[in-house]
Amino acid sequence: MTAGEDIRPPLRLVPGLGWSNRPSTVDRSRHGPDLIDLIRLVGRRPADAAEGPAGCAIVVFEALCVPEPLRTPAYALALGDDGGGIGVDRLPHTAARFFVHEAALHVRVGDEAVMADQFDVLANRTDAPVRLVPFSAGHVGVLRSSFALPEGRRQADVLDRIALDVPSSRAEFRRQAARYRSR
Repeated sequence: MTAGEDIRPPLRLVPGLGWSNRPSTVDRSRHGPDLIDLIRLVGRRPADAAEGPAGCAIVVFEALCVPEPLRTPAYALALGDDGGGIGVDRLPHTAARFFVHEAALHVRVGDEAVMADQFDVLANRTDAPVRLVPFSAGHVGVLRSSFALPEGRRQADVLDRIALDVPSSRAEFRRQAARYRSR
Protein backbone atom coordinates (compact mmCIF):
# COMPACT_ATOMS: atom_id res chain seq x y z
CA MET A 1 0.00 0.00 0.00
CA THR A 2 1.34 3.44 -0.88
CA ALA A 3 1.20 6.49 1.37
CA GLY A 4 -1.75 8.15 -0.39
CA GLU A 5 -3.78 4.99 -1.09
CA ASP A 6 -7.40 5.00 0.11
CA ILE A 7 -8.19 1.91 2.20
CA ARG A 8 -11.98 2.49 2.36
CA PRO A 9 -14.16 -0.07 0.58
CA PRO A 10 -15.15 1.04 -2.91
CA LEU A 11 -18.57 2.56 -3.44
CA ARG A 12 -21.00 0.32 -5.28
CA LEU A 13 -24.54 0.71 -6.49
CA VAL A 14 -27.12 -0.78 -4.13
CA PRO A 15 -30.22 -1.54 -6.23
CA GLY A 16 -32.94 1.00 -5.55
CA LEU A 17 -30.94 2.86 -2.89
CA GLY A 18 -28.04 4.50 -4.74
CA TRP A 19 -24.35 4.30 -3.89
CA SER A 20 -23.03 2.80 -0.67
CA ASN A 21 -19.83 1.41 0.80
CA ARG A 22 -21.78 -0.73 3.30
CA PRO A 23 -23.26 -4.09 2.43
CA SER A 24 -26.92 -3.87 1.57
CA THR A 25 -29.47 -5.89 3.49
CA VAL A 26 -29.49 -8.30 0.57
CA ASP A 27 -25.78 -8.87 1.13
CA ARG A 28 -26.49 -9.67 4.79
CA SER A 29 -28.76 -12.60 3.82
CA ARG A 30 -32.10 -10.80 4.08
CA HIS A 31 -34.33 -9.69 1.24
CA GLY A 32 -34.68 -6.08 0.20
CA PRO A 33 -33.33 -2.84 1.67
CA ASP A 34 -33.14 -2.02 5.36
CA LEU A 35 -36.35 -0.71 6.88
CA ILE A 36 -34.64 2.47 7.99
CA ASP A 37 -33.38 3.05 4.44
CA LEU A 38 -36.96 2.87 3.17
CA ILE A 39 -38.16 5.29 5.82
CA ARG A 40 -35.36 7.73 5.07
CA LEU A 41 -35.98 7.52 1.31
CA VAL A 42 -39.67 8.29 1.46
CA GLY A 43 -39.78 10.48 4.59
CA ARG A 44 -42.40 13.18 4.90
CA ARG A 45 -42.32 16.74 3.69
CA PRO A 46 -43.32 19.48 6.18
CA ALA A 47 -46.59 20.02 4.27
CA ASP A 48 -47.55 16.37 4.89
CA ALA A 49 -47.86 16.83 8.66
CA ALA A 50 -51.45 18.05 8.41
CA GLU A 51 -52.53 14.89 6.64
CA GLY A 52 -52.31 12.74 9.77
CA PRO A 53 -51.94 8.95 9.68
CA ALA A 54 -53.34 8.63 6.17
CA GLY A 55 -50.35 10.59 4.85
CA CYS A 56 -47.79 8.09 6.19
CA ALA A 57 -45.40 6.81 3.61
CA ILE A 58 -44.46 3.34 4.90
CA VAL A 59 -46.43 0.52 6.51
CA VAL A 60 -44.34 -1.94 8.54
CA PHE A 61 -45.60 -5.39 9.56
CA GLU A 62 -43.56 -7.79 11.69
CA ALA A 63 -44.69 -11.33 12.29
CA LEU A 64 -42.29 -12.64 14.97
CA CYS A 65 -40.55 -9.67 16.59
CA VAL A 66 -40.79 -5.96 17.26
CA PRO A 67 -39.96 -3.79 14.20
CA GLU A 68 -36.35 -2.63 14.18
CA PRO A 69 -36.89 1.11 14.80
CA LEU A 70 -39.08 0.38 17.85
CA ARG A 71 -36.73 -2.04 19.62
CA THR A 72 -35.28 -1.14 22.98
CA PRO A 73 -31.48 -1.52 23.17
CA ALA A 74 -31.79 -4.63 25.38
CA TYR A 75 -34.30 -6.27 23.02
CA ALA A 76 -32.12 -5.47 20.00
CA LEU A 77 -29.05 -6.88 21.74
CA ALA A 78 -30.95 -10.06 22.68
CA LEU A 79 -31.92 -10.44 19.00
CA GLY A 80 -28.26 -10.21 18.06
CA ASP A 81 -28.45 -6.78 16.41
CA ASP A 82 -25.02 -5.28 16.02
CA GLY A 83 -26.15 -1.84 17.11
CA GLY A 84 -26.52 -0.65 13.53
CA GLY A 85 -30.23 0.06 13.92
CA ILE A 86 -31.51 3.54 14.61
CA GLY A 87 -33.07 2.71 17.96
CA VAL A 88 -36.30 3.68 19.58
CA ASP A 89 -35.22 7.24 20.46
CA ARG A 90 -34.13 8.24 16.93
CA LEU A 91 -37.12 6.85 15.05
CA PRO A 92 -38.31 8.95 12.10
CA HIS A 93 -41.77 8.22 13.46
CA THR A 94 -43.81 10.46 11.18
CA ALA A 95 -42.87 8.38 8.16
CA ALA A 96 -44.25 4.98 9.20
CA ARG A 97 -47.15 3.05 10.68
CA PHE A 98 -46.28 -0.12 12.59
CA PHE A 99 -48.15 -3.41 13.01
CA VAL A 100 -46.99 -6.40 15.06
CA HIS A 101 -48.51 -9.87 14.95
CA GLU A 102 -49.55 -11.36 18.29
CA ALA A 103 -46.99 -14.14 17.76
CA ALA A 104 -44.26 -11.59 18.54
CA LEU A 105 -45.67 -11.31 22.07
CA HIS A 106 -44.94 -14.97 22.67
CA VAL A 107 -41.54 -15.36 20.99
CA ARG A 108 -39.20 -14.81 23.90
CA VAL A 109 -36.28 -12.49 23.19
CA GLY A 110 -33.95 -12.16 26.14
CA ASP A 111 -35.26 -12.59 29.67
CA GLU A 112 -38.56 -11.54 31.25
CA ALA A 113 -37.30 -8.04 32.05
CA VAL A 114 -36.27 -7.44 28.43
CA MET A 115 -39.68 -8.55 27.17
CA ALA A 116 -41.59 -6.55 29.79
CA ASP A 117 -39.62 -3.37 29.09
CA GLN A 118 -40.06 -3.77 25.33
CA PHE A 119 -43.83 -4.14 25.60
CA ASP A 120 -44.08 -1.21 28.02
CA VAL A 121 -42.28 0.94 25.45
CA LEU A 122 -44.70 -0.15 22.72
CA ALA A 123 -47.71 0.50 24.95
CA ASN A 124 -46.54 3.98 25.86
CA ARG A 125 -45.61 5.25 22.41
CA THR A 126 -47.67 8.21 21.33
CA ASP A 127 -45.53 9.41 18.42
CA ALA A 128 -45.60 6.11 16.50
CA PRO A 129 -48.50 4.00 17.76
CA VAL A 130 -48.15 0.28 17.16
CA ARG A 131 -51.20 -1.82 16.32
CA LEU A 132 -51.49 -5.50 17.16
CA VAL A 133 -52.71 -8.13 14.69
CA PRO A 134 -54.39 -10.77 16.87
CA PHE A 135 -54.38 -14.53 16.31
CA SER A 136 -58.17 -14.25 16.03
CA ALA A 137 -57.73 -12.43 12.69
CA GLY A 138 -56.93 -15.85 11.22
CA HIS A 139 -54.70 -16.60 8.28
CA VAL A 140 -54.59 -13.76 5.81
CA GLY A 141 -52.68 -14.72 2.67
CA VAL A 142 -51.05 -11.33 2.07
CA LEU A 143 -49.53 -11.42 5.58
CA ARG A 144 -47.43 -14.56 5.20
CA SER A 145 -44.24 -12.76 6.19
CA SER A 146 -42.94 -9.45 7.53
CA PHE A 147 -42.74 -6.46 5.19
CA ALA A 148 -42.20 -2.72 4.88
CA LEU A 149 -43.88 -1.15 1.88
CA PRO A 150 -45.47 2.07 0.69
CA GLU A 151 -48.80 3.17 2.09
CA GLY A 152 -51.80 2.28 -0.04
CA ARG A 153 -50.78 -1.24 -1.00
CA ARG A 154 -53.23 -4.12 -0.54
CA GLN A 155 -51.40 -5.47 2.52
CA ALA A 156 -51.80 -2.12 4.32
CA ASP A 157 -55.54 -2.13 3.67
CA VAL A 158 -55.81 -5.65 5.08
CA LEU A 159 -53.86 -4.64 8.21
CA ASP A 160 -56.16 -1.67 8.80
CA ARG A 161 -59.18 -3.99 8.72
CA ILE A 162 -57.89 -6.81 10.94
CA ALA A 163 -55.59 -5.13 13.49
CA LEU A 164 -56.79 -4.02 16.90
CA ASP A 165 -57.27 -0.30 17.35
CA VAL A 166 -54.50 1.64 19.13
CA PRO A 167 -56.08 1.66 22.64
CA SER A 168 -56.78 -2.10 22.49
CA SER A 169 -53.26 -2.77 21.21
CA ARG A 170 -51.75 -0.71 24.03
CA ALA A 171 -53.84 -2.58 26.59
CA GLU A 172 -52.61 -5.91 25.23
CA PHE A 173 -48.96 -4.76 25.26
CA ARG A 174 -49.40 -3.69 28.90
CA ARG A 175 -51.04 -7.01 29.78
CA GLN A 176 -48.15 -8.93 28.22
CA ALA A 177 -45.58 -6.72 30.00
CA ALA A 178 -47.29 -7.46 33.33
CA ARG A 179 -47.35 -11.17 32.51
CA TYR A 180 -43.59 -11.21 31.86
CA ARG A 181 -42.92 -9.23 35.05
CA SER A 182 -44.93 -11.67 37.16
CA ARG A 183 -42.85 -14.68 36.09
